Amino acid sequence: MMPAHEGLPALGAARAGAGWRAALAIFRKDLVEVFRDRRTFIAAVLLPAIFMPVVVVVMPVLARRQQAALVERPAHIAVEGGDTAGLVALGFDERVFSLVSTPDARAALLAGSLDAVLVDEGPASGGPRVVAVLFDDTRPASQAAVQKVTQVAARLALRDLEVAARNRGIDLARMIRVVVEPRNVASPRRMGGALLGTALPFFLAVWLLLGGQYAALDVGVGERERGSLEALLVAPPSRWAIVAGKFLAVLAPATLALAVMLLTGMAAAKMGARWLSNQPIEVAISPGAAVWLLVVGLALGGLLSAVQLGVSLAARTLREAQQGFTGLYLLVALPVMLVPFLGDWASQSWVWLVPVLNAALAFRAILVETVVPAGVLWTAGSLGVLSLAAVAWGVQIVERQSRLK
Repeated sequence: MMPAHEGLPALGAARAGAGWRAALAIFRKDLVEVFRDRRTFIAAVLLPAIFMPVVVVVMPVLARRQQAALVERPAHIAVEGGDTAGLVALGFDERVFSLVSTPDARAALLAGSLDAVLVDEGPASGGPRVVAVLFDDTRPASQAAVQKVTQVAARLALRDLEVAARNRGIDLARMIRVVVEPRNVASPRRMGGALLGTALPFFLAVWLLLGGQYAALDVGVGERERGSLEALLVAPPSRWAIVAGKFLAVLAPATLALAVMLLTGMAAAKMGARWLSNQPIEVAISPGAAVWLLVVGLALGGLLSAVQLGVSLAARTLREAQQGFTGLYLLVALPVMLVPFLGDWASQSWVWLVPVLNAALAFRAILVETVVPAGVLWTAGSLGVLSLAAVAWGVQIVERQSRLK
């Protein structure tokens, strides 16, 4: 007869297998119910497929057209004081300036009918003539006008130097000691990755929430309002199996939204590459980068899905759960929005442990092909640990609610 303690491992394995089978059964049941709701399909598939081409192609193209229009359009300026030593005349000849006559130039500048006002303050003591450029820093057209005035002033100074050098028989080219020629060393693929990395990490993080939102509402507070959650709690499966199955049902549409956004974003960028940059760009992701994106995306999706499920299980009403999701959106959006402003902090090792922020940095590094494997592994590992903790929180919520019944 086999001793009792020798059968314990087999019994534990059998219980673990039964638990996973129960979790998968709950996952399949919840997933069918989730995708019966059209809102899940719209949030996870339809909206990303429509939204990403707009974000990746249409918005940058419109921004470039606006910038080009500001560069090509003559700046509307007015002049106060003297003759500005030929500055306005040169800008007018080059069709860079459009001179506007107005009784109150400064009021017109603030009203938006002028881009800049040139104030001739006369020659400085022992120095060149000073022309003050008044502009409105809140308007792009006024900012562009300052640049145009500065460029015209530089060309005017160079022209005067050429005339002075020619009168003295001096070759001006020999007086110029340094000529700066910017040359981009980034490869077309790196340029394409940088293009995707500007906005894609933000929308990936937010859409991982949106993709699983309706699923989390349905399998949590939705089941409570329908009365089916109480019936499930008296069933044989353990609380861990129940929460794990529901967690997978939330993670599935979130992962689907992630995949749709990546595919449509890359396809849109590839088709619209010629309109997005004056330089050659190539939109492509290597197999290795695709694997890294999948790892980080699943890790972040796991954390966000687990937290959403916990919020939904803890909520007493649908409205309360939706309010909790609003706060969750803010907590996710804020770290991602901070990425462009981190500066040197982005290279610090502790950043890779900050939830959501580490995923946004990893997404951008992967797309620009500057990925640090150790940082990505730290990111995925820390998010995985937090996901497990969030699932455990959901189990505690279910156990507490079952005791109150």
